[in-house]
Amino acid sequence: MKRTHRPFFLALLLLTGSCVQPDLEPRFTPAWEPVDTTTGDWLRTREVMLVADCQFHNLYSKALPERDLSTKEVVPTAIRAPQLDLFSPDVLKWVLRNGAPDSDVILHLGDALDLACENEFYQFLSVMKQAGKPWFMAPGNHDFFYFGNYEPRHEDLWENACHGGGKPLHKDRFIRLYVSAILLQDDPGVAALAEALHVQPDPDKPLTEVASKLPEAYDWKAPFETKGFLKRISWKIDSERPWRSYILQQIDVTKPGNEAYDARVFLMDSCQYSRRPEFIPNGWRSYPVPYNCGLTGEMLPDQLRRLRAWIEDRGNRRGDVIMCHHPFEHLAPRSRSSLGWLWREKNIGMMVSAHTHKGYFAHHDLGGDGDEIELNIGSTTDWPMEWRTLQGFISVEQQKIYLEAKRGTLVDALKQHGGFFDVGWEVPIDAPDDYRKYKQGEGAGIVLARFAGAHHFVPYWLPPARVKPTLAAWNTEVQVKDTLLWTYYRLVQSFPTDPDTGEPQWPEGLVNDQAVLNKILKLTRVGDDPALLKRRKKRRQELEAELENKVAFLKQLEAFERTRKTKDPKTGESLDDVRVRWKISQAAWASRFENKQGRRLRVEDDLIRIDWETAISRSPRMKKAAKDSEEAAAKDSD
Repeated sequence: MKRTHRPFFLALLLLTGSCVQPDLEPRFTPAWEPVDTTTGDWLRTREVMLVADCQFHNLYSKALPERDLSTKEVVPTAIRAPQLDLFSPDVLKWVLRNGAPDSDVILHLGDALDLACENEFYQFLSVMKQAGKPWFMAPGNHDFFYFGNYEPRHEDLWENACHGGGKPLHKDRFIRLYVSAILLQDDPGVAALAEALHVQPDPDKPLTEVASKLPEAYDWKAPFETKGFLKRISWKIDSERPWRSYILQQIDVTKPGNEAYDARVFLMDSCQYSRRPEFIPNGWRSYPVPYNCGLTGEMLPDQLRRLRAWIEDRGNRRGDVIMCHHPFEHLAPRSRSSLGWLWREKNIGMMVSAHTHKGYFAHHDLGGDGDEIELNIGSTTDWPMEWRTLQGFISVEQQKIYLEAKRGTLVDALKQHGGFFDVGWEVPIDAPDDYRKYKQGEGAGIVLARFAGAHHFVPYWLPPARVKPTLAAWNTEVQVKDTLLWTYYRLVQSFPTDPDTGEPQWPEGLVNDQAVLNKILKLTRVGDDPALLKRRKKRRQELEAELENKVAFLKQLEAFERTRKTKDPKTGESLDDVRVRWKISQAAWASRFENKQGRRLRVEDDLIRIDWETAISRSPRMKKAAKDSEEAAAKDSD
């Protein structure tokens, strides 16, 4: 067979092409000059708090094909350190309370959930309710697609992911539940929406009661005199093809007293797909191929037409902002072209996105006279665990607009508050719950080949193939559960339960902390049973039974931890505040190790700790210095 060098020439073309393309010349100017917005005719908007990608994770899932080290080598966030999954709700709760105390409204830009399970959604709602402020959301791919990637044709795969956490949350149900949730908020616009829908939200009743009464398609505009944040909302629900559903919202962030300039935010849905999303496109199908939600966002014409009508309703305004989950460059070509036209022709002031977990500013040259600036928001869960505040300042006299987007990171904020990162709290290296010891798996190419064989090469007219979890995935899930159990062990051991305050929901058959600790030790030692380890390769049923026992006890521990109070047995003082700081510290350490490859030094490290025992074991000089110091101390004591 004649060999061709097409791949080589293609790579050479891409390489040379990337070398000769000139950099785009940005038309916006960073505001380095001093600006005093407290004097003159400056109008300001309300301060908006922006958060995204907290990805609450169902802790009780069964072994999944995607959750082993093989997938993690390709997608770093596929499996997080268990402490991070456990305490990410505590992190978001702290951020919402302390990250931007002067903000007026919270806008979440998607991926509140991870596996798209009911318990993840209700846990998210509980945290947002405790923020004590109005909040609204532009949904992300993880909020209603399996693992944030696709709509599986085998429902049992998604059910295994949501094991112990309710039903899978398809997009049609998510929209209904989300609308029902925001109807409970104290906002004049929301109250007007509830009145128009003829529903009476009750926080003491299940959301499903209101959700079931919502129409499948609805477009609403608040009466002109209505104050509040929510001004418009439109949704379309397709129960047969939920991926074609969308929800669109207009939020008014005009500051009272500055009504001379309207400030509108449009929350778009970048997860509206024309075809059923697939993990890997089927090689037997012709164009157009379906998209993977984790890689590409899409918006259909019905949503884009609705947005255009809203923008044109009261004239084009330079201060309008569009927000959605996927970045502009991650949108499907047709969606990017249509949205880019609106951005350019309708004088949209700015785009805000999320999804990347990194955070950045970008400039897009769309051919217009304005500055097509995009602000991307990082994740509150993944390093550096960030959020932003956004506020606009407008001077009619000077004809200038300034957008202030202050960035906050968890570690910097915690350093200012104090009481975090006690050296004795950090999990020791090589401990059973070390932040890095949960990883199990094969080479990355193996799992990719298995998924490609199941999704790409099987003809589409045949039943879809099943991808089952490997032994590595089962071992990973067992190790994850063991780490969670060990984390609870440290919690109970470090912060004893106060028997005189409250009525904790003790695990079944247990009545004191020591019994809880003994049960955890018993369950975690099962994984070290040599006889069981020998049988694992032959009988995965035993591995599944072990996992089920750990999941059952973890659910009891969650209820126990949520209902118990703690105190210092020596002083009698409450330890509840310290316990919260301990949890958030664990999450920050886990996030750092997860995304910065353990203890490697980074640019932001201004203080480096060297473990004494490790240092002296590697240095003869330090051994001698330590010995001399001990001898001197002994002489002084004599």
